Amino acid sequence: MLLASLSAFKVEDKGAMKVSLSNIKSTGKIHVAVYRAGEGFPNQKLKVKSLLGEGINGKCELSFDEIPFGQYAIAIYQDENGNGELDKGMFGIPEEPFAFSNNFRPRFGGPSFEKCKFDFNKNDQVIRIEMINSFFGGD
Repeated sequence: MLLASLSAFKVEDKGAMKVSLSNIKSTGKIHVAVYRAGEGFPNQKLKVKSLLGEGINGKCELSFDEIPFGQYAIAIYQDENGNGELDKGMFGIPEEPFAFSNNFRPRFGGPSFEKCKFDFNKNDQVIRIEMINSFFGGD
């Protein structure tokens, strides 16, 4: 009986997820958000946590604390003009630097959770992502 009541209070396993960004070439706040699975990634309703960072010497490192272990995807953009959103041009193509987990590079259409997902299963796990500075360029 005691074991049954203790299992009802099982603590969910959580840890710190570290995001390490590289290839940052411009200035402006970097918006990094962690998403759980669901339709329409990156959908605000699926956002688990988000943080703001800044590029220093082409890099940025952020730590998300208390993230439950599981599958996630990350979406990032750099707000070069400070308007608080990812500016997009014709056909929804980003005009500011952006990135996704798994270093997914969209070609036709947007990202999907399936293509950007990863398993977060240990404390202090580092997710390395390279920024895309131009949708059409080599960066």
